[in-house]
Amino acid sequence: MTASTPIFLLTDFGNQDTYVGQVKAVLSTRAPGVPLFSLTHEVSPFAIDEGAWLLETALPFLPVPAVVLAVVDPGVGSERLPIAVRAPVSADPTAVRYFVGPDNGLLSSVVGSLARPSKSEVSPVPPAIDVREIQKERVGVALESISATFEGRDVFAPAAASIAVGNDFKTLGPRCKELTLLPPFAGTYEGGSLSGSVVHIDRYGNLITTIRREQLPIDFRIEIRDHCIERMVRTFSDVAIGALACHVDSSGFLAIAVREGNAAARTGGVRGDAVLLTPL
Repeated sequence: MTASTPIFLLTDFGNQDTYVGQVKAVLSTRAPGVPLFSLTHEVSPFAIDEGAWLLETALPFLPVPAVVLAVVDPGVGSERLPIAVRAPVSADPTAVRYFVGPDNGLLSSVVGSLARPSKSEVSPVPPAIDVREIQKERVGVALESISATFEGRDVFAPAAASIAVGNDFKTLGPRCKELTLLPPFAGTYEGGSLSGSVVHIDRYGNLITTIRREQLPIDFRIEIRDHCIERMVRTFSDVAIGALACHVDSSGFLAIAVREGNAAARTGGVRGDAVLLTPL
């Protein structure tokens, strides 16, 4: 680690309040000169699965090394553990990324999709990954000043800063043997069909599903609510303005879109809606 190791933030804090600014202020004070980047602060409130998906799709583009500070934490202040994770990026033992956040499934992408369980559960930590419980007395903040509802600022940010400036990762706390993991983001096969759900709606109103590119048959129809879509396109300009179609999003997942329009508004679709893909 060097002083130039960047920290990337992903939260559901939004930009209406000073929460993000307070976290960045702590990071700047404790890790001066370390670059800070926001992946997003617009995860839907309390939506752990959406945050995990957004982190997973951004991860391939992050540098090595890097520190990811991720906070979507409806259980803040409860018995869920604050954790830090050291995860290899390749066979090179020096190529690692670090993750700081709550142990609630948000950090599932530190484990490859194929190694994750078929349902959300507490699982053994893979041998190559080092997970530490962040002990609050070790982050350099007086215990009485730690807010029970803002550990992102008072616990996670100091821990992320400590890692970024090169302090020993192991000093954050004892090793954890288990990690909360979400199931892989992928469609599930039911008979001859493929079931998925809307995991994210971007600012354009595109409905991004959990169905992966590699799961798609050559021809298919996809159903959401009372809409049935059979038009698969490569890019938006392949259809007329206002047309409803589906395409593989830049994340590699199947998405439903309206050219220069809003698919969520057109279909009434919301995050969590079921989608059904049937081969033709």
